[in-house]
Amino acid sequence: MAPANSNVGITLGKGMSKVGVVGGGAAGLALAHDLSRAGHQVTLFEATSELGGLARSFQFGDIHIERYYHFICAGDIGYFRKLRELGIEDKLRWKPTKMGFFNQGKLYPFSSGFDLLKFGGTNVVGRFRYGFLILYCLFVNHWRHLDQIPAEQWLMRLLGYNTYMVTWYPLLKVKFGEYHDRISAAWVWHRIHRVAQSRKTPLHREMLGYLEGGTDIFIKSLVQELRQHGGSVMLSRPVAKIIVDDGQVWGLHTTDGQRWHFDYVVSAVPLPVFLHLTPDLPPDYRSKLAAIDFIGVICLILRLRYPLTGNFWLNINDPRVPFNGCIEYTNLNKQATSDGSAVLYVPYYLPHKHERFHYSDEQLLQECAKALTIVSRDFNVDWIIDYAVTRDPFAQVICTNDFAQRIPAHVTPIRNLYLIESSQLYPADRTISSTIDLAHKVALTIVETERSTGNV
Repeated sequence: MAPANSNVGITLGKGMSKVGVVGGGAAGLALAHDLSRAGHQVTLFEATSELGGLARSFQFGDIHIERYYHFICAGDIGYFRKLRELGIEDKLRWKPTKMGFFNQGKLYPFSSGFDLLKFGGTNVVGRFRYGFLILYCLFVNHWRHLDQIPAEQWLMRLLGYNTYMVTWYPLLKVKFGEYHDRISAAWVWHRIHRVAQSRKTPLHREMLGYLEGGTDIFIKSLVQELRQHGGSVMLSRPVAKIIVDDGQVWGLHTTDGQRWHFDYVVSAVPLPVFLHLTPDLPPDYRSKLAAIDFIGVICLILRLRYPLTGNFWLNINDPRVPFNGCIEYTNLNKQATSDGSAVLYVPYYLPHKHERFHYSDEQLLQECAKALTIVSRDFNVDWIIDYAVTRDPFAQVICTNDFAQRIPAHVTPIRNLYLIESSQLYPADRTISSTIDLAHKVALTIVETERSTGNV
């Protein structure tokens, strides 16, 4: 029955259990797709007019492209499974890519073992130690012991002080700021491990993937199949509250005043949003979730007349440059534009209270353009055909050491209320594939719960 202070719930029809999903990002859509295929009645609520979350796309002049950069690695098994289910695995394309390292005013190739041997940013011993780090992360699959160690301490021990300061220190410092010396070694291990798996051998360049038509084709295919299986998608329908009655989830209250009754509710929004929507959580559980910190991202997407470099990924260690890297998407997917122009992503990872979040788009463009003239002497502002700025306050979980003890479970203290959240990806970083895997786990949990209670 509904809570005493509620209106009558909206009836969604008869059949298997009714599931409400909060959040229309990749996690929410993948979960809704899994459950609808299993026969459940699924309704997904998205606060904005767009689906995809951090994987959504937008119209950028005459092209449609992702708001944030995405690429596919050889180990992204969950993504491959979902592409097969959707019948679009033929859209997957692979290409060997280049990585560069801009160090103190000089650009070095950084794609293969041979490039590493010639890297002038550190001495010969440091280069060999860096190569050992890559091999270690490639072949070692056990990470629990690394969870207890700060990455800075671990990397200094493996690389030596000087090599660490040239390579990983600027990446961690610029991205995580005051948290840089507390980031878990397990998180760094997985970053290297995932990309290293995309090399044919440690001496080869990475072979990375993308979807012909971009991530947008994946999102649209999920939505199409979800609807074909009877699922509903509610756009521009923000959830005001997740309703709890006597320790069990009852349903959702949307901001338009309607109440929706569900047998299960799954939150697929960032933890701070989930906490805001669920005031009836037990205090100790709420405190545990609230202790998990996030940083945000500001991402500039530039359309350039010419390529900035020949690299897909460029790490940057230069005090004159306020970001630690940039991603030239058209060096992975040349079909992203039809006129030979380049698409460059420049991300700033920052606490959401950082002053740069209050910069205007024009201020960010001017700062970025000035920095790019340092990275490439040929670059000038006349190269910029168009630009866009995207912002997200909860883009990256801050995974400090011992984070494994803090990962929230999918099952919450509220019966039949489940949680999918990027902090649960640890030690993995946020990727579409790992998000799909989380969603699949929750879908299986709900299906098994139904079977155990005799509802199937």
